[in-house]
Amino acid sequence: MSGIEEMRDGLARIHITLKASPERVEEITEEILEAGRSAGLNPEKRAEGYALMPSREMAVMGLPHLRVAIIGEILTIWVRAPYSLDEERCEDAGISAGELYEMLLAAAVKMAEILRKHSAKDEFLQVSLP
Repeated sequence: MSGIEEMRDGLARIHITLKASPERVEEITEEILEAGRSAGLNPEKRAEGYALMPSREMAVMGLPHLRVAIIGEILTIWVRAPYSLDEERCEDAGISAGELYEMLLAAAVKMAEILRKHSAKDEFLQVSLP
């Protein structure tokens, strides 16, 4: 398996879900977005929550980015289009595939740490990271 294939598979394994009260989900969301910002990702509002990517151009190009969905008492984080990680398109956007992978993974790890810190005993937390 090549390095790019391993990175794609790693991105596809990123899934983080928290079930908590809607109030707690709302409280935690800003901290989650700040974790994305600290990894170099810019949040953009979406119908279901947020998309986090280094630039809007990268999303338009179809490159992978983090999604944060907030649906009532569920907050879930995953990578949209993990298998679209492509060295050539990344270079066209001014970044290497490895750099984009590391940014997305670093943000996901920070987000998982935040959710672990905030999850209470009676809440559901599931974390899948490469």
